[in-house]
Amino acid sequence: MNDDDELLDRLGQAIDPTVPPVDPARVQAVRNLAASSAASAPPAVLRSRRSVLGLGALAAGSAAAGVAVGVGLTSLFDEDPAKVPMQAVADLEVAAGVTASASVIDHTWGLEVVLDVDGLDAGEPYRMVFLTADGREVDAGGFVGTGQLMKCRNNGAALKADVTRWTVLAPTGTEVVAADIT
Repeated sequence: MNDDDELLDRLGQAIDPTVPPVDPARVQAVRNLAASSAASAPPAVLRSRRSVLGLGALAAGSAAAGVAVGVGLTSLFDEDPAKVPMQAVADLEVAAGVTASASVIDHTWGLEVVLDVDGLDAGEPYRMVFLTADGREVDAGGFVGTGQLMKCRNNGAALKADVTRWTVLAPTGTEVVAADIT
């Protein structure tokens, strides 16, 4: 140690600055905070306004392409509504206080009933079943009554040729809407 260093050392001892010991846990916490801040900093590509606008345009273009592909694929698998033969149900049976009209569609995958119904109790669950020629009951979905006009589409895994009757059942099991299949 040279004379200057020795003099500075003696001066430091004479002044006696009190420096608290460094807590290693606190040092590590500061290091962790710095590391997490660096990791969450925006990438350099987002730092310019032009880059942000470019990424926005790319995202919008990708979303539009996704919608177009989705619509295209859906149309490949859906039947053309203009070509779907709907058969009106002429002899519809309805419970007191209920009004309804219905049509059936003979799909290749099963029977569909298009039902407009009013007068069902609000909040009550109703279910539709198909009765087949061999005596089976085939579930065709259900709905909750609203107390007002409802437009329902119910499907069941039975072909029209096999179904003799469809019915809408109240929670008590009584028929509220029904029709024979002709």
